[in-house]
Amino acid sequence: GPEPVDLAIGLRDTVRVLAAKARARAAAVTLDIPPDLPRARGIGSELNQVWLNLLDNALDAVAAPGRVTLSARPENDRVVVRVVDDGPGIPPDVLPRIFDPFFTTKPPGQGTGLGLEITRQLVRQSNGDITVQSRPGHTEVRVSLAAERPAP
Repeated sequence: GPEPVDLAIGLRDTVRVLAAKARARAAAVTLDIPPDLPRARGIGSELNQVWLNLLDNALDAVAAPGRVTLSARPENDRVVVRVVDDGPGIPPDVLPRIFDPFFTTKPPGQGTGLGLEITRQLVRQSNGDITVQSRPGHTEVRVSLAAERPAP
């Protein structure tokens, strides 16, 4: 089950794993994490898959020279990770369907339509929430997890 996770390590590792793809897409990836970010409660290996899926999708969305920002911040009793890209956005009629199994906006052979459905399941297994807001030039995926409470 969920346990204390250092999100900064997983986010940094994800950026490293996808650095070649970012270079190939001429996309600048910025990581914005304060040094005192509290640990979150979650399943670390599953959250790493979440970050990989979200950054991969963001890199697919941007056109050269694109920008993607991964940030993490404490908010009340939560830790919130945001993945923001400056791609064309998700059309309003498509947005409600993006977590549906087998729904994809990618061309045939380039997406299964399972990435965001699996991502949502993994976030929920860590007792977290995932939301998406999008407009042209700004798509933001927000993952909210319980912050680890310091020992009394």
